[in-house]
Amino acid sequence: MKRRQLLGIAIAIACTLAAVFLFDWHGIATALKDVRLGFLIGSGIGLLVMAALLRGLRWLVMLGLPLTWAGVAQSTLVNGAAAGLAVVTPLQIGEALKLRLTPEVGWRSGMSAFVVERGLDLSGVIGVLLGGLAAHAGYGWATPLLLLAPVASGQALILCSSKLHLLPQRLQPLLEISHQPRRILIASLLTVPLWLLSIWLWQCVAASIGIHLDMTSVSILLGCVVLSSVASMAPAGLGISELGTRGVMIWLGFSVADAEATAIGLRLFLGPMIVVFGIACFASMTTLRQRSSS
Repeated sequence: MKRRQLLGIAIAIACTLAAVFLFDWHGIATALKDVRLGFLIGSGIGLLVMAALLRGLRWLVMLGLPLTWAGVAQSTLVNGAAAGLAVVTPLQIGEALKLRLTPEVGWRSGMSAFVVERGLDLSGVIGVLLGGLAAHAGYGWATPLLLLAPVASGQALILCSSKLHLLPQRLQPLLEISHQPRRILIASLLTVPLWLLSIWLWQCVAASIGIHLDMTSVSILLGCVVLSSVASMAPAGLGISELGTRGVMIWLGFSVADAEATAIGLRLFLGPMIVVFGIACFASMTTLRQRSSS
């Protein structure tokens, strides 16, 4: 096992143990017993479907594939399945599953599209975090501009495409798609609403357990937790996300009880919901492919 994987596992174990001894589990159980499952499932499925559709469209655009009804449906299921695996793997690397589930695309072009997509998503979550911090500090006018971070990073990549030859030879193929400015622009524009959907999904999960987070609070929370979970390399951000959620919410002025209930609520409901949705997408995709081949 690689050293980085061992480090991620060690961090997850240490943070999980810290959460076990730090959290008030009786208070959490009391807060979660009245969860509104109907609202959670209804809103969650709706938002996950829209996110998978946008990711499916973005994937087709990045690959330069035609936007047919069948292609969009297939790509939506592929991206939904990949998202389900991504939430339980370190660095969310499970999303690379869609490379294997899109056999009509060559490995080189697919990998380039995947790498640039990850870059756009990284700039998206950073923009969400900075936008939330700006609003929290009283500079709300800057928030819409910061949410456009994926567009800015996409344009920066296009501008730097003529300098790719300066990179090491083995890295150049990973960014070769930057020579397709139209694809990059459309993909970056699609990334912005994707992260807005993530914000609303987190809000819905919190609201289902009776905790209301405004856009500013959930933007800061989402940005901090996602970035720290990815950086820690811990599987599914285990332990890191719970402690991070607790710390950020207390810093934002929420009570300890609300912070801990939100942290565990997100762990119990958000991740599993995405995984189940991913499994459903994979099963549907497999069924459709079997029918089309028979």
